[in-house]
Amino acid sequence: MTTTATVDVGGRVGCVHLADGVVVQLGGTLTDDNLPELRDALLSPFVASCRDVVVDAGEVEDVTESALAVLVAARDWAQDNGRRFFVSRLSPLVRAALKVCEVSLPELGGPLAPGCIPGPRTAVD
Repeated sequence: MTTTATVDVGGRVGCVHLADGVVVQLGGTLTDDNLPELRDALLSPFVASCRDVVVDAGEVEDVTESALAVLVAARDWAQDNGRRFFVSRLSPLVRAALKVCEVSLPELGGPLAPGCIPGPRTAVD
């Protein structure tokens, strides 16, 4: 008896909009085919209530240079628009790719990027 299993090696881009931010979950193999989804999730205009952009890239197994560039651009896009940007997890592969490019992304629980000091929250936030 022969059993064949199908393995999904495609990239996954999930996006959840919260009351005060957005959480983007990335996984699998992110290629140029995923660029429209990545751009939509990470580079779209923000709603007024959005304060935080959090990316979980802990399940990324491979990434093209173009997909990595969108992730890095998302940090700048968020900060340039007055939002805080953090990654909650980075897979070893993404961490190594960023290191090769001599780029870092602010991590939750890590040191804050310059100009990214969180202001006090109010009841309205």
